[in-house]
Amino acid sequence: MSNPHHYAVIVAGGSGTRLWPLSRKDLPKQVHKLISDKTLIEETVERISHVIPLENILISTTENYSATIRQILPTIPKNNIIVEPLSRGTTAAFALFCETIARRDPDATVISFASDHAISDVEKFHCAIRDSYDFVEQHPHSIVLIGVVPDRADTGLGYIKIDQRVQEAPDIFSVEKFVEKPSRVVAKRYVNSGQYYWNAAYYCFKAAILTAAYDETDPRIMTAVRTYMSTHVASDFEACPTMPHEIEIINAKRFPLYVLPASFQWSDIGSWGALHDILADLSDETGIVVKNKDQHIDVDSRNVMVMARDTDKIIATVGLQDVIIVDTDDVLLVLDKKHSQDIKKTIEQLRQRGLEQYL
Repeated sequence: MSNPHHYAVIVAGGSGTRLWPLSRKDLPKQVHKLISDKTLIEETVERISHVIPLENILISTTENYSATIRQILPTIPKNNIIVEPLSRGTTAAFALFCETIARRDPDATVISFASDHAISDVEKFHCAIRDSYDFVEQHPHSIVLIGVVPDRADTGLGYIKIDQRVQEAPDIFSVEKFVEKPSRVVAKRYVNSGQYYWNAAYYCFKAAILTAAYDETDPRIMTAVRTYMSTHVASDFEACPTMPHEIEIINAKRFPLYVLPASFQWSDIGSWGALHDILADLSDETGIVVKNKDQHIDVDSRNVMVMARDTDKIIATVGLQDVIIVDTDDVLLVLDKKHSQDIKKTIEQLRQRGLEQYL
């Protein structure tokens, strides 16, 4: 029997430009079917619904995505889709949905998730959710971060370093520090140390406690949110300061941060290379991944991914290795897999050349 005071929020406001040109500002990656015949956000809702009932699952998004998300997720109650009138960063998004939930249920405990991740070992994922809720119920001023045990030195992810063990069975540690996207040498050292975990941005907390923490951090955050909730005027919400690190900005002495390590298989699908790694595991030994095999011909290639929308076009690959091809209506991307993280440089060049219609 689920606890009626337990809520989950799926944060679905990001643009997902790292999977450009498939993912665009108007169609971010969470609304694409990349792993299965369901969109990433549908998969996320399905995973969580085994622990949290649909009436307690909320979606946090922005005005430009709200109609699409409502269409994709018809089973989510309409008033459970929390819409920001414009994007002001993740802190503003968290402040808005926490204030919304706290007004509905002052005793609410919330766990937040990204909308566009891939997870296997789902039972371990569910255990981590339940353990996070349990700890926060016992320590209501605390914030629990689910830290994923790293299985490789990834330079595109954030890491959390643990400090003191505060609980056993399950293990929970205090947080020493956060590190964003280290170099490969440093990332290898982190993985080997056993003291660092990937920051999946899965957080568990009391809704009323997080709003109180934001009040202390910067009163402008909650003032802007509460004013907007009264007036529904976008400019009032715009007064909220842009702060990207929604948890790291909090006073950890007043609202202590803890890590619950979890060993489920996880990917933020943060690059074309990451997506290929996931899909290649489901492919044969050649590592060739093709969205529509009827439109692809290959000779002697390995570790190639072809994603194309035009079903009338044949794409032929010959003697390629570690290459990703993405063909959309208006853009053709040919990418060396090792340079997957450099998509952001392409995005920046498009902006500099005034070609934002392709974003």
